[in-house]
Amino acid sequence: MPAPRCLRIAFAIGALTLAFAGGARADGRDPGPIIRRYYSPPVRLERRPAPTLGARVQRWLMISARGDSVTALWRPAPARTKNPWTVVLMGGFGTGDRAALLLPQDSLYNTLAVNWPWTGKRKLTPSEFALKLPAIQRAVLRSPAVLAIGVEAVIRTRTVDPSRIALVGASLGAYPALAALRITGAPDAVVLVDAGADLEMLMRAGLEREGWLPGAAAVTAAGAYQWIWPLEPTLNAAAAARLPVLIMNAADDEQIPRASAMKLQASLPQASVRWRAGSHVHMSQLDVIARLSREVEAWLRRGEPVPAGASAPRPSAALTTPR
Repeated sequence: MPAPRCLRIAFAIGALTLAFAGGARADGRDPGPIIRRYYSPPVRLERRPAPTLGARVQRWLMISARGDSVTALWRPAPARTKNPWTVVLMGGFGTGDRAALLLPQDSLYNTLAVNWPWTGKRKLTPSEFALKLPAIQRAVLRSPAVLAIGVEAVIRTRTVDPSRIALVGASLGAYPALAALRITGAPDAVVLVDAGADLEMLMRAGLEREGWLPGAAAVTAAGAYQWIWPLEPTLNAAAAARLPVLIMNAADDEQIPRASAMKLQASLPQASVRWRAGSHVHMSQLDVIARLSREVEAWLRRGEPVPAGASAPRPSAALTTPR
């Protein structure tokens, strides 16, 4: 049997074994207590200018009451902006706090892009992943807490209007963003970009995309789901029930199965849904990111006049909701 196949089967068996060791299935359980377990409020904020990263950019280090460190990048709206919103953002796993640098410099909102709490290697072999699964689980379950700490830090910033806070999650960052509402009630709006629901389905599809046999992918996804189920969007959607929500998906997303995207939409019936032509957004697609940013600006300021000197948003190629 070829070595890669042996490794995949071993990983599938290992993940299933770890899943049973990790406890009962998620069905019917409330993720709130687990998500809140990792949170303590920020007690110290250190800010340092980072001119090499761009105009107005600062590095933030937030220290929680129990000593956890959270890093982020801050870029305020241009000085001319009146009543700006503040976006607390988590990008994809490979982007993290650098998501702030991908947005147009003239964006009409303050941006705090919070980094993922994982400090290890970003690319792991299956065997490394299996060995580090407990540490990965802790980092994943901490991710809503670090976003909530970011929300608390911006609220305490003198130039921020605490009634205009938006929580934004892009790609893998969408799941912590929704789960963070279990901790903080401060956000006034939520934006989810290129995301879906049913994390087990998402993991299974991702493994099959990497060439895994369907059976091995299904077993591994089922096992791994037991370690991250508190971030399942369908379990956390109720926390966003009082808020306006914007969901932005790509019609030809290679990472989010159509069924997963539709499940997310069904779990947030109040959401405004935007479909665009194209694939899953990547950090190299600055034109797509700029267009999405303008749409988010317009949606947040819906009903308000566009500030003088601001460029009008260019809507993405709108599509009707696929059936």
